Amino acid sequence: MRISVEKLRVGLLAGAALLVVATVGFLEYSHLRVRQALHDLPGKMGVDIRQQADAFTYSQTVQGRTIFTVHAAKAIEHASGVFTLHDVGVVLYGQNNNRADRIYGKQFEYDKNAGVIHAAGEVHIDLQAPEPADAAAKMDFAEGKDLKNVPKDDRLIHLKTSNLVFTQKLGTAATDQEIEFTYGAFTGHARGAEYDSHSGILTLQSTVTVNGIQSGKPISLTAAHAIMDRQNRRTTLTLPRYSAAGEAAQQTAEARHAVVYTRTDGSVECVEAEGSVKIADGRGGRMESSRAEVLLNERSQPQSARMLGDIFYSDETADRNAFGEAHRSALARFDAQGRLQHVTLDGAVALHDVDKRHGSNGSSDSTGKAPLLNSRQMNADTVELTLAADDGNRGRLWLREARAIGSARVESVAPAKPGGAATRSTMSGDALTARFVHDANGMHLSTVSGAGNTSLKRIDENGVEQTSSGHTLEAAFKAPQQGVEQIATAVQQGDVVMTRSAPGAETQRATAQKASYNGDTGQATLTGGVTLTGSGAVLWADHATMNRTTGDATADGNVKANYRQAAQSEIIHVLAQRAELKKSADQTLFYGAAGRPARMWQGGSQVEAPVLVLSQKQKSLVARDSGPGTALVVHTVLADSTNPEAPQKPATEVKTPGIARVISRELTYSDATREASFTGGVRIESVDGIIHGQQATAYLRSAQDKTGAAGFLGGSVERIVVAGKIRMEQPGRSATGEQIVYTAADGVFVLTGAPHALPKVVDETHGTISGAELRFRAQDKSIVVSNENNYGNGTRVHTTTREKQ
Repeated sequence: MRISVEKLRVGLLAGAALLVVATVGFLEYSHLRVRQALHDLPGKMGVDIRQQADAFTYSQTVQGRTIFTVHAAKAIEHASGVFTLHDVGVVLYGQNNNRADRIYGKQFEYDKNAGVIHAAGEVHIDLQAPEPADAAAKMDFAEGKDLKNVPKDDRLIHLKTSNLVFTQKLGTAATDQEIEFTYGAFTGHARGAEYDSHSGILTLQSTVTVNGIQSGKPISLTAAHAIMDRQNRRTTLTLPRYSAAGEAAQQTAEARHAVVYTRTDGSVECVEAEGSVKIADGRGGRMESSRAEVLLNERSQPQSARMLGDIFYSDETADRNAFGEAHRSALARFDAQGRLQHVTLDGAVALHDVDKRHGSNGSSDSTGKAPLLNSRQMNADTVELTLAADDGNRGRLWLREARAIGSARVESVAPAKPGGAATRSTMSGDALTARFVHDANGMHLSTVSGAGNTSLKRIDENGVEQTSSGHTLEAAFKAPQQGVEQIATAVQQGDVVMTRSAPGAETQRATAQKASYNGDTGQATLTGGVTLTGSGAVLWADHATMNRTTGDATADGNVKANYRQAAQSEIIHVLAQRAELKKSADQTLFYGAAGRPARMWQGGSQVEAPVLVLSQKQKSLVARDSGPGTALVVHTVLADSTNPEAPQKPATEVKTPGIARVISRELTYSDATREASFTGGVRIESVDGIIHGQQATAYLRSAQDKTGAAGFLGGSVERIVVAGKIRMEQPGRSATGEQIVYTAADGVFVLTGAPHALPKVVDETHGTISGAELRFRAQDKSIVVSNENNYGNGTRVHTTTREKQ
């Protein structure tokens, strides 16, 4: 069958039309099916998406104030009410709208009904950042790091973590993951955190570490737990440990708890710590206490530090070992550069300093346990220390002044030579101020000032103990040799009392208003009402000089001395212008002034001479002139000091002369032999007359006073022997010879001569009488002449006896 072209054209067009209709119908059907499929697909897949939107914003408002705002570059709302947010920023304004903290990240899940925002991935938090005028416009959602066109603020605290959960009702954001944070020049890490948007408190749960640069030096801080209260600018740390690089060592501080207070600019203003507070300078110096408080300046440099409770200190170096304690408080103040300048320790303070450079060479302490080192110890109720920095030794501090107040005491120990004892020196007072100098040889004591009940005590290697006390004290020290510090000069004033006690010897004691000590000469000069006491003697003078090494002394000006030989014996008195006490020789020399000799007396007996030399132990006396000469300058009075309560002799018996005055050039007396020897020419005066001679010896009876003790130069005269060119003058009678002996028991004078010169008596009644020996009494004028010795050979004897009336 033949088909024409025209028919074919029409058929094609009709087929095409049907194809179009069919296609359109299929497409419409397919569109319907796709719409139905898309409508049913979320349900079949378990996803309920209501809508999607860009630039999502949600704010929470309470009483007209925005508490927080959530921004997202894109949001997907699910039927369950949960939003999936991309490039999210959450701005937290706080209840008082006084801050703008931000939380931002790539993707958050926001459960609107539960009020919970969960960041599954990495999230960033900015705390204490400046509040933008339009947070949505200035938040960089794509980067999720910072604000646009906002100047950097060092107060900003930036944290980075993950798995953060923000609870709207509680206003808290929390995570249990690792946290990184930055704050100014500091970076840190922690494990787990919680942030309260209402109070602005950030809690770092554990393993807190902070590192950074402070004042150009690296520091680090660790803690087991940290709470940051930004509203009150307070951070609380548990088990904190602070470490900072010093000039030459790592400085550390730690405690059980600490609270850090900051200023509005974020700088640290104050740190309070408690519980086993420990501070170390890294060079051996450590301090411990139960509580501490540190104030810092705007540059985070310490200005003051206070430690409370029982405080312990130690500082050990290659050269020294120092340690101490206080039991109330310690206050430290720092200079503008943050260097320690002043320390006040309070409450039973004890400080020790041991110089390890200069040991004992084997000597031990009194217990024999350990070798001694040069050491110093200070004790007081309160101690104030002033320090200075040594710029030439990496800024190391050295002690410039130490002031001890309240029962102050400074003791130093210097070991002696091998086998010897240590030398110990002690200074004490109500207040002591010690000043130190620092040179190439280190730090050493320069001066010490004391006020109120001051005292000095020194025990040398021989066991000699010397002490002095007074109201005030000023002492200067020599540069130490082998670590031993010795006094150069010392001045003590106000009721000064000095003592010296040697083993086996009696204690010497001196009092005055002022005492000046010279360390080079070992001499102490006392002025103002001086009193010297020792060996039963008391001496007064205007001023005196004592040798603190030998115990010798010199007293000048209105010298007065009292001696007591036995507990109940009568006192011996001495007056002089000057006195010398020679300890080793057991002598005291008294010197008179021009026209006023030294004078000594006991009871009625007395001696006057330019010089009196008294020996206490030997109980002897020498009276003499101050130089060569022939003048009879020694005046002695021998008085009968027999017990007045003893029975008196009958009136018919011969009476002995009660007082004998002897003038001589020199007197030597021994209490042991009871002999008084007069030399250089003598003149004896008594009620029986006057006797002249070259020398004389008086023998004293060993009499006792009413207390039972023998007196010095006391007791009645037993006999007197005068020799050499005798001249005797009695009322109505004179005599000459070479020796005369007076016996007190019978009142008889025995006069003898020499072979070429017989004794003779010239009597105004009987004329001249001579013989080998002449015996006579003053009372009855009788004379007995004897030629029984060789002197009487060929000599005529004349005997004259006066008749009794």
